[in-house]
Amino acid sequence: MPRHTDTRSRILELAHSLLQAHGFHGFSYRHLADALGIKTAAVHYHFRNKADLGVELVIELRRKFQCWATDIDNRTLKAMERLDGFCEMHRMILDHGGSSPFGLLDVLVDQLPERMSREVLVLAGEIHGWLARTLRQGLASGELSFHGEPDDQALIVGAAILGALLMARALGADKYRSAIAQLKKQLTPGK
Repeated sequence: MPRHTDTRSRILELAHSLLQAHGFHGFSYRHLADALGIKTAAVHYHFRNKADLGVELVIELRRKFQCWATDIDNRTLKAMERLDGFCEMHRMILDHGGSSPFGLLDVLVDQLPERMSREVLVLAGEIHGWLARTLRQGLASGELSFHGEPDDQALIVGAAILGALLMARALGADKYRSAIAQLKKQLTPGK
């Protein structure tokens, strides 16, 4: 594999970690270069500016989410199993000391470079669409119960999961598990 591709991958991997730990504005090209033992010019070679890096980070997050969603969709799981998978993905992020990149990016979407902001909004739409389809499936099968439209409920479910992640960072991972258990009760018929 060419060395420049390896360096590019290493930059993206580290930038992703720094994004989770400090947010997009919490690191610089100097941080990346120093941590990787390269010159800042090498970072600029792969990503002309930080906006380009940010766009690529979000595109990579979109790819990962699309692969995950396709895998879940191909398993023909029940709606609650699909939601369990989505919650588990976020629990794993929490267990590894990170926070959801989806949440980190959405919170500051108006403070991000415009091109990156557009990609974040596409990612948010993809996540919302997947949640809405899952909720619609569960409502149609009788597995899930809630008032209102699946699109509106998807906003509530997404906000609850991201909010639970934020609370867990302050109050402990067990709070995430408790919040998710409560959310599932609220979506289960007769509970």
